Amino acid sequence: MANTCLYSLINSSDDTCQYAKDNCNDQTIFPFTHYYFCQLDQNWVILILIAPFLFFILFNFLARTVDDYLSPAVTFIAEYFKMSQTFAGVTLIAFANGVPDFLCAVLASQDDDGILIAVGSIFGSGLFMTTIIVGAVILLSGIVKAEKVPFMRDIVFNGVAIVLLMIFAFIGQINHYMAIGFCSLYIIYIVVVLVNENSIKKKERQDEINSQEERKEQEEKQLLAQKEQGEEGNQAIQNADEELKKELAESIPESFKKSFGEMSLVSKLKYVYITSLEFVRKITIPASNQEKYDKKYAAIHQIVCPIAMIALLGSFSMEIYDIKVWIILEVIGLFLFIYQIIFEIPIIILSMECVVCSIIWCKQVIQVLIDFILLIQTITGVSYSYLGMTFLAFGNSTCDFLVNTKLASIGYGLMAMTGCFSGTIFNMLCGFGGALVRLTAIEKYPGIVSFDLFRDPKSDSQTDIIITRMNNSIAYCVIIFSLMNIIMTCIVVITKKFKLTKNLAYYYFFIYSVFFIFITTLTVALSSIVSYLSEQ
Repeated sequence: MANTCLYSLINSSDDTCQYAKDNCNDQTIFPFTHYYFCQLDQNWVILILIAPFLFFILFNFLARTVDDYLSPAVTFIAEYFKMSQTFAGVTLIAFANGVPDFLCAVLASQDDDGILIAVGSIFGSGLFMTTIIVGAVILLSGIVKAEKVPFMRDIVFNGVAIVLLMIFAFIGQINHYMAIGFCSLYIIYIVVVLVNENSIKKKERQDEINSQEERKEQEEKQLLAQKEQGEEGNQAIQNADEELKKELAESIPESFKKSFGEMSLVSKLKYVYITSLEFVRKITIPASNQEKYDKKYAAIHQIVCPIAMIALLGSFSMEIYDIKVWIILEVIGLFLFIYQIIFEIPIIILSMECVVCSIIWCKQVIQVLIDFILLIQTITGVSYSYLGMTFLAFGNSTCDFLVNTKLASIGYGLMAMTGCFSGTIFNMLCGFGGALVRLTAIEKYPGIVSFDLFRDPKSDSQTDIIITRMNNSIAYCVIIFSLMNIIMTCIVVITKKFKLTKNLAYYYFFIYSVFFIFITTLTVALSSIVSYLSEQ
């Protein structure tokens, strides 16, 4: 993030609009800063009016995309491949939730201050996931019975990643091999997960063999009971179907039951908004499971999805062997279109496409949210570390919160909870590790990145020293809080014999509240000191 994009410097310039255009180019999708200083002429009243409306649209789109596409697709894939909730959590859920954090960390680390943003974003979102989101999952699930070995495995790897980062900070620099080693820990983590899963499956198979006769007897009793109660069961199913149809009919807003001409102006706007967004999602995101499968739409998706996703990512200029990537994808899409018309693409392939397209949509929506937050950062002047661990962490964790709470609400509490802890491992090892690998590989840094979180800068300026201390102190506050949270979680869960209850959820909410109040107070105090020194 450029130091020249500061509110005081913009205001002191002769042409605030031109200065903002020349120096504030951090926003990826939408240049909110340019519009604020040029079109809105710094009208904060309009900004306050726009902000709630913008946040409503972004969060509503995210929620509907996750509820209708991403969560059902991930659940279907896990069930299709007969994954355990734990394994699905450390693979599918961790990947689906961690991609935005990974991309944010890698993209944020493009300049000198980006490493602090990456630290704040990755560890801020990790702390948010292992407190607020885990707490929400527990509340929605009631009681979650954690599996002893997988839970302790995730706790240990979380702790190891945090301790390694603290070691890097004390050393004061990170070279290319250290970065690769840190990132490679995720491969070790996956290998350990696979070994644990194989052990669990072997035990389950042995238990199944030992209890085979008992199950046969139970099945025979169930068949007899079903025959006796067959007619009553059919009638109960019919009644349940009628009740479900009635509930669905009642869930439709009254305004939607009217014709478009009879609706009020607000209802018309709401109808157009919902139907248009739903049409966009239906065209650009394939079916998430068998229930939502439509052969015609499945064919259309193969043509529309590649070009739509490339457009969302802004990658029309990307080439492979001097051939545009979008052309290659469209050719593949055309072949799949023909195949779908003649035969049918397996639903599992469509579900995987659904996950990819949903993640891209969520990533872009989150990026718009981050772009707006960067405008707030420019106006308020908060530190890079604080921005990363609060605003960027909240934005990146939105998808995690929606996916995991949705899974918990439909009975996959263990998968959701595992996804929270394994997601933080993915974010730290792959997200932050990927940022380090990228930094140490580019020419700007000759294989070494300075990482002086616990040291003063080599500068004679007292103001520079104070600013660096402010950013660094906020950065290692989130690291220390993350480590303390992991240790306390381990102690509490072992004491409660791996039963996660509502009391633990309230504890998590309290811990994060203390953390947020602490770093906010620290940021305000240090910012006041910096402002005072700057005026001297």
